[in-house]
Amino acid sequence: MRNKKFLVLSIVMLLVLLTVVGCGKEDAKVVDKPSDSTGGNTEVATDIDSEQYLNLILGAEPSTLDASKGADSYSNTILNNVFEPLTRLEEDENQNNFLAAAGAESWDHNEDGSVWTFKIRDNTWSDGVKVRAQDYEYGIKRSLAQDTASPYAFILMPIKNASKVNSGQMSVDELGVKSLDDKTLEITLESATPYFEQLTYQRVMLPQRQDIVEAQGDKYGTELDTVVYNGPFTLTNWVHNSELVLTKNENYWGKDDVKMQTINLKIIQDENAIYNSLANGSVDAAVANRPEWKEKFMKDENLDHIEIVNPSTFFMFFNTQNEVFKNANIRKAFSAAINREEAANVIWNGVNAPAFGWVPPSMNLGDDEYRQVAESPVSKLVEDSDAKALLIKGLEELGMDTDPSKLTVRISLGSTDQWFRTYGEYLQQMYKTNLGINLEVNQMEWPVFDSSVQKGDFQIGYMAWGADFNDPSNMLSLFYSKAPAIGTGWSNERFDELIDLASAEMDPAKRLEYYTEAEHILLYEEAAVAPVVYPRTNSFRYKFIKSLGVTPFGTQGYKYGFTQGR
Repeated sequence: MRNKKFLVLSIVMLLVLLTVVGCGKEDAKVVDKPSDSTGGNTEVATDIDSEQYLNLILGAEPSTLDASKGADSYSNTILNNVFEPLTRLEEDENQNNFLAAAGAESWDHNEDGSVWTFKIRDNTWSDGVKVRAQDYEYGIKRSLAQDTASPYAFILMPIKNASKVNSGQMSVDELGVKSLDDKTLEITLESATPYFEQLTYQRVMLPQRQDIVEAQGDKYGTELDTVVYNGPFTLTNWVHNSELVLTKNENYWGKDDVKMQTINLKIIQDENAIYNSLANGSVDAAVANRPEWKEKFMKDENLDHIEIVNPSTFFMFFNTQNEVFKNANIRKAFSAAINREEAANVIWNGVNAPAFGWVPPSMNLGDDEYRQVAESPVSKLVEDSDAKALLIKGLEELGMDTDPSKLTVRISLGSTDQWFRTYGEYLQQMYKTNLGINLEVNQMEWPVFDSSVQKGDFQIGYMAWGADFNDPSNMLSLFYSKAPAIGTGWSNERFDELIDLASAEMDPAKRLEYYTEAEHILLYEEAAVAPVVYPRTNSFRYKFIKSLGVTPFGTQGYKYGFTQGR
């Protein structure tokens, strides 16, 4: 997911097609909320405020309300609340995510997991038209059609013929998606896909009305009256670059669970304006990472503090085709020499967490958070290695002068602002101290940086990557040799084999085994990239707000939110 503040990119090239594996046939599946009708929250909606509204902040203007287009988190925030996906990733009172029935009231699959059947529940669009299976079929097909040029189409590649449809080699009619009748949607996959359910709440699988899309043409999604809605809320006001207003959808199938009548979303980007708005109560919640404001809000007894580790990794990456960084020991030296704890404190004021693995926290494999059950390859690299000795060994292997002080390398940074200037100066000092080398810093605007990386015109780069869905495959498949998304020029036959095995394996224990070995190769044996930190967010909201979703992958949005004691 793109987030311009952190340059978190999500142009993940998921080209790993899967092979057939067996899995047991399940009965018709409905994932009920774990305890009650409020998304599993145990907070009881009694004596709630008579007026139900929230004043919140949206960080920027949504790029579009066309679910097939756009890739920004701001439009996703709106889409999650005004459309009803097949499923929702909701959260319980402990912020654990679970898959819940939504637009589909149940679903099932065949013996080998390659054909999925969704039973579409009774629901109504905001213009009074009944929601049909054909609306979901059309939405998926439109997202994959070549002419749509959807930036997120790649995540649907497990669907049969998706790659050929998306590249224009096949008609969209040959895609493995069809409505059997108004209430039944059938999706056929290339092969069993262990994370397929995680795709069913993504924007590119949202329902769309063909008559509305075709009537609006290029205007579809650009104004509130060019779209019809079938989610918990409708968009009733949109002043571009200023404010959006969501209003409870009385046509929504689950309207009895929706307590909020109005959500006012002000678009504010200036940090001081955001913090002052929260302090004076003109907004009900905000993110505050600057230390002085974070400390101030943490002392405010009227506010709840929620710390979230985002599913993203900030990292350095090496051009493995470069004459210096083609050597694995030199790459390992530059990774091992990073003082991640110090960087987290000095550069990110202790907000972000040191990163010792590629897959970030909050990503699950089966029922377990991956980072909790997998080893940390970078920790092992640091423990096992003398960074300077690795560097000298690598220089020897290349036939170069082994005096580190005579080595000068360059890091490219994709921004010219002061923060990156400070970061570059910090890295110069860190590598001078820990390796004795000379580091040149080359700051450039993002488009220039991106172009340089694509051309291989760099030695070390730095950027961030955010996950799109909750499965380690989303992050690790970036380094599959046929999906050179990050531009390292690195490939490894065993790594590819492990990604193939994990992608076709339905047993979580075996998948963990494959991914753990793959991550070990990537970070410990080869060090093609060097994770630095995982971003964290400090969110504050007034205590009268209840049952509002907070997890990074969660899609329950404002559906179950209410206020009590405003």
